[in-house]
Amino acid sequence: MDLRYWEQVLADEEKRLGLDDGYKFVFGPWDTLNHAEIAFLSLNPGKCPDDFVKRTISDERGNSYEVEQDTTISPITNQFLRLARLLGVAPRGVLAGVVAPFRSGQWNDFSKRQKDESLALGRRFWMGPLKRPDLRLILVCSEEAAKLVVDVTGASFDIETPAGWGNVKLRRYRCGGGKVVVHLPHLSRFRLLGRTQSEAALREIL
Repeated sequence: MDLRYWEQVLADEEKRLGLDDGYKFVFGPWDTLNHAEIAFLSLNPGKCPDDFVKRTISDERGNSYEVEQDTTISPITNQFLRLARLLGVAPRGVLAGVVAPFRSGQWNDFSKRQKDESLALGRRFWMGPLKRPDLRLILVCSEEAAKLVVDVTGASFDIETPAGWGNVKLRRYRCGGGKVVVHLPHLSRFRLLGRTQSEAALREIL
């Protein structure tokens, strides 16, 4: 994984796809790609506040959710921090990021072509890090992220359980070598953490 190479790829692809809201792939330091044992991948980054860096491939300040918790309006921030506590890990120790790197207000702001090519770029980027044998748990947030990760890792379906929120389900997949993929609903919409019944379901599937 070459940082400079990917910086140039994102700059070029943003122009080619006619996008101008910026990009970000890794919500933490670049080196978490190489050593984190737990990953958390969502769909794509939201629009950037005026005083934030709009275009960056990683966040060398630390875990973005933790660093920006007092300045962001995104509900996924609090959900991620609660999830890290549930897992008993420091946020900065989690490989956090997105499967589609380009910023938008909503995923459906993109055209079909922009969605497809953003996800294809994400597949290229995450192919290596997600196959590391010491990455033992991958939490994926959204249908698109789950499909990409399951495809890349070759994971097989294991179990499904109610999320404690209407008809929403949590799904677990298993890969060779003991790696586990857990598919969560998008935590910006379904705020499972902080709900007793949903946290019980999370503990069960983990």
